[in-house]
Amino acid sequence: MPSNSPSTNDQWRPPRWAAPVTLVICVLGIAVASYLTYAHYTAATNLACSDSGPINCAKVTTSAQSRFLGMPVAVLGLAYFIAMTAACLPFAWRRTERIVRLARVAAAAGGIAMVLWLVYAELFIIDAICLYCTVVHALSLVLFVVIASATVVGSSRALPDDDEEYADDEEYADDPDEDADAQAGRVAGA
Repeated sequence: MPSNSPSTNDQWRPPRWAAPVTLVICVLGIAVASYLTYAHYTAATNLACSDSGPINCAKVTTSAQSRFLGMPVAVLGLAYFIAMTAACLPFAWRRTERIVRLARVAAAAGGIAMVLWLVYAELFIIDAICLYCTVVHALSLVLFVVIASATVVGSSRALPDDDEEYADDEEYADDPDEDADAQAGRVAGA
């Protein structure tokens, strides 16, 4: 007889949209960060961006603030999006351990902390804005919001103890209507 108390089968489940949405954001981030990395190692003139006035990609990407702890910020951004891609793969989203969810949110928050420093540097130290950097900043912000939302919205449901055989069945585990139908069928058949 199934019990209504939490069981050892109680597992967090991400929303279905979490993996595809975060992967798209990460791939876009990799693309833009790759372009910035290419421009860093070739010449800032490779950036298709204004080089005068308040929007000046070359001024931003060649400034002293374009390096952090001796590494080019463009390379760090590329590494960040590659790492976040690994953390946002479908198998990573299916991991039920709380530490995995917290690590993913913490990594996304770390990206936001870096973005805040870079935006401050652009606005108040360099006195110029890089459009490509702004795209990376926006993607980092959106990625954080989506990861945090998916982590909060994710569900934690207990499978009935006598239905262990369904524990690995994705349709049973992910569809709340099927869960309710299965419960109703057991009650009616009891």
